[in-house]
Amino acid sequence: MLPQRIALGWYNGFHEDAALSAPQRELRAGQRWRFAVRLRRPHGNLNPHGFDYELQLFEQGIRATGYVRDAPPPQLLSEAAGFPVERLRQRVRDAIYANVADRRAAGVLAALAVGDQSAIEREDWDLFRNTGVAHLMSISGLHVTMFAWLAGLGVGALWRRSPRATLALPVPAAARWGGLVAATAYAFFSGWGVPSQRTVWMLATVTLLQGAGVRWPWLLVLLAAAAVVTALDPWALTQAGFWLSFMAVGLLMASSPATEAAPAGSPTSPTGWRGWPARAYTHVRADLRTQVIATLGLTPLTLVFFQQVSIVGFLANVVAIRS
Repeated sequence: MLPQRIALGWYNGFHEDAALSAPQRELRAGQRWRFAVRLRRPHGNLNPHGFDYELQLFEQGIRATGYVRDAPPPQLLSEAAGFPVERLRQRVRDAIYANVADRRAAGVLAALAVGDQSAIEREDWDLFRNTGVAHLMSISGLHVTMFAWLAGLGVGALWRRSPRATLALPVPAAARWGGLVAATAYAFFSGWGVPSQRTVWMLATVTLLQGAGVRWPWLLVLLAAAAVVTALDPWALTQAGFWLSFMAVGLLMASSPATEAAPAGSPTSPTGWRGWPARAYTHVRADLRTQVIATLGLTPLTLVFFQQVSIVGFLANVVAIRS
């Protein structure tokens, strides 16, 4: 029986079964083809403590690998047989490449817009890894959460304009659900990668708990989200991103200071234009504090998973995030 998901290579000119004369057709999302293929079970070499290719294929649900044969020739059956989201993603990617002259910059924009990390050049990936900002160049929990937060603010602002809507559902609840829906849509559009899935399940867990009026300690909420993610994707436990994501969130939650807002007009809470230096200092200090906690707290896990850590990662992340 043919597996539901397989990985195929289509060679041109240098393989024993490759097409030597006829040029390959351009492959696009949503097309339907008829191929003669040669398949085999997934196999990959594994060095001790190195990358496990077979495990990666298993986690992605790929149960066979192979390549397209030249005889009989491949046949295109339909240009748009389905997958509308994937077709939209490719159109956006093509538009970026058509309008951005710099190929390397276009690759970074495509990775940030539609989650196509393969568009980034190898030299750029090396630079991002060495400076510790590689996590910012792919759709991760940071991007999905930020998108959910912005969408929640927008939904809340619009919801307040309708007295009937506010009577039917309070503004905070509408903002939470609106942010969750927007985050789910964004995660699907960006390729529904494992980090995006993990973040959506976390947001959904927190939204359901808050909607039910449950007030749990932050550690219990985090454990509940981890349990949901693990139940839906047990193989997430083998991925570094799972542990780094939950560790980062846990560190920030555990280290958040429980401070109360000072009364308006008090000396410690200046208002108006005279108070902007103090407010700017507070924001900058909070950002630096968050970055220090994340950098120091995640360094041990980073060394365990990747056997390296960037010395300039702290400064590079501060500049990259603030810009």
